[in-house]
Amino acid sequence: MNKLFAVVFSMIIIGASLSGCMSESDDTTDASETTQELQIGDLENQALLYQYEINDLSKSLNRSNENLTILSELLDNVSNNRDYLILQIQENISRIQSLDTQIEQLVLQVSELYLAIEELETQLQEGPEIQIPPKLLVITVDVEAGNNCGVGIEIQTCMYGAFGNQSAGIVEMMDIADETGVKISFFVDVMEIYAYGDKLIQVLQDIDSRGHDVQLHFHPSMINSTNWEIIQNSEEWNDSGATRDTYMTCWDQNTADFWFSKAMEIFDEANITRPIAYRSGAYRYCDTIIQAMANANMTQSYNYNIFSSGRQNFTAGYSHNFQWENEVFEFPITYVKDADGGLRISSRIDESTWTLPVNDTFERYYENQSSTRVMTMILHSFSFLDKDESGEYYLKDQSKVDQFRLFMLNLSSEYNIVSSSQLQAYIDDGSVKGEFKLPLRFLENECHR
Repeated sequence: MNKLFAVVFSMIIIGASLSGCMSESDDTTDASETTQELQIGDLENQALLYQYEINDLSKSLNRSNENLTILSELLDNVSNNRDYLILQIQENISRIQSLDTQIEQLVLQVSELYLAIEELETQLQEGPEIQIPPKLLVITVDVEAGNNCGVGIEIQTCMYGAFGNQSAGIVEMMDIADETGVKISFFVDVMEIYAYGDKLIQVLQDIDSRGHDVQLHFHPSMINSTNWEIIQNSEEWNDSGATRDTYMTCWDQNTADFWFSKAMEIFDEANITRPIAYRSGAYRYCDTIIQAMANANMTQSYNYNIFSSGRQNFTAGYSHNFQWENEVFEFPITYVKDADGGLRISSRIDESTWTLPVNDTFERYYENQSSTRVMTMILHSFSFLDKDESGEYYLKDQSKVDQFRLFMLNLSSEYNIVSSSQLQAYIDDGSVKGEFKLPLRFLENECHR
């Protein structure tokens, strides 16, 4: 029994070590191979020890069989001490049975050891599994209305794309996203509440009710003179120390903090989750805006644009996702270099991408990545519309809706569409990192009119 217990205990120890080796992933290929080779050596030595023990047990078994033969012959020829001889025979028979059992168990354990060795050798030959970083795409939609959207029907026209009994706007975008099982991030211009009132609240709620992201967008130019007078006469404004300025690149910290705090109140009024991502109108932003984002617990900026038409003085060249010193992530407007390495303003990832060889284009952006890159596609709530001769938006037909649907349906599964909220999970677990970190002073001198 002691030997059997020792054998079983040894197998438990070996099994535990094997389990550990197969569940843990080593940091480097060399370390993984060294560990597996040591384990194979240990298992081979253990199997050899068991084989020696089997040989010893077999010898004992042979001696017991020989004793049994001798005792049987004595029993046949000698009548004296008959009872003693019978007892000796029974003891030898019991010993033979015990030895047989131990040998069977050891043979089984040796077989299991060799199977484990074979599995480890196979893993060693195949090498460690290579973890391929996910290729993430955030589809962002700036939801806004204003000029060229028809007087009094701006939201109906430029957000919902509704013309008569047909529509092609944010609802159709959500329908197509739902068909493909992904989420879109809608950056809603909350300052339009001063132009359209509760209709803007309804837009926020309509998007949120469909399970898509509602994020933050600003166009201070949407505040008319009447509303400016109301705002500036409020106690909240006077206590804040903010100043009136529609150029966001010129906002001081009090002004930036005031408007981000006001935006949070609008989200609270709509009874939806506060935003974590932000894009300025016309990509106008500065250091005080990035700091105000952090003050409002926002984590993702979608503003840096290498082709900003003179609206940004700061430049970091052609860049992928990076971080500011206050931990806010910057996800630049995405442009993809041509096959020859050239970069043009027309190579932005937007509506024009739908008719390109998408997978080839995307691969040029993700290739040779040093960390997980995040691509952004910029659309507008009126992206499915056309303009007539007078510059007014109208719904020509459903062709752009169809193009967007085909793009979504045909996109390779290796590209993962995520919302800003879903992207945050990748940031939190360290999958998405900034390729570098910059001080906010780089954005100090953005003010120009």
